[in-house]
Amino acid sequence: MRINFLIMLLAAMCTTACNTLKNMDSTLNNKQLLAVDTVAALGHRYIVMKPKAGTEVLTQSGTAPDVNDGSLLLSVAAAFTGDDLTTVCGDHVVAGTLHKGYADVTTTGHMLIVDGKVKILPSDIIDQSIKSATAHRGYLFQQCYIVENGVAHVDRIPQAIIDRRPHIIFRAAVLMADGSFAVVQGADEQYPEEFVAGIVQLGARDALYLDMGTWAYGWYRTMAGGTTTELAKHYDNTRFQSNWLIIRAKK
Repeated sequence: MRINFLIMLLAAMCTTACNTLKNMDSTLNNKQLLAVDTVAALGHRYIVMKPKAGTEVLTQSGTAPDVNDGSLLLSVAAAFTGDDLTTVCGDHVVAGTLHKGYADVTTTGHMLIVDGKVKILPSDIIDQSIKSATAHRGYLFQQCYIVENGVAHVDRIPQAIIDRRPHIIFRAAVLMADGSFAVVQGADEQYPEEFVAGIVQLGARDALYLDMGTWAYGWYRTMAGGTTTELAKHYDNTRFQSNWLIIRAKK
């Protein structure tokens, strides 16, 4: 009798737990958490991806974000990867842990994420930002600072990319003039000067270049647990991506 009672109790507990998880997943899956719009500026189209309430912006290094993790809404390459195909360009911080990277003159800016707040800042205060990120379990990566205080700086993109012809698709992490954060990608091929001018036209106050070319693979989903949309092709170099900017549904 006691055994039967225990079995019934365990079954009831399991049913309650499963229903709770099911309800949580249902609530999460039916809510749009990433707004995706295609807009025009200066003769080109741009895909603007903005996280909504209930999300967080993070970075990840080493192991690629799992596309099967339904809580992940967006994953794109962030910092450059070195010639050794393993080392991240610039010192970087993930969840408060500092990881050493290789130094490069192209890292003129960085993204700092502390207490859920995203900042794009110049490289001359990188030491201060690393201290802040490590002290508060924050995140940081370094890249080319292509828009600073609303002014375009296409000259900060590596010369090899500027000289590349024909033109390619570009992507950037952007803080808008209204303070909102977005990942913006060209919907068609452009020259770098066109892309940077375009995101300024769209309202970019500060922006960091994101690794593209044959490193451009990325994806997004608008709802947790939803289907994914690829942002670029799977190139051979995709397997060597080493650092990612991600947007995730808060757990």
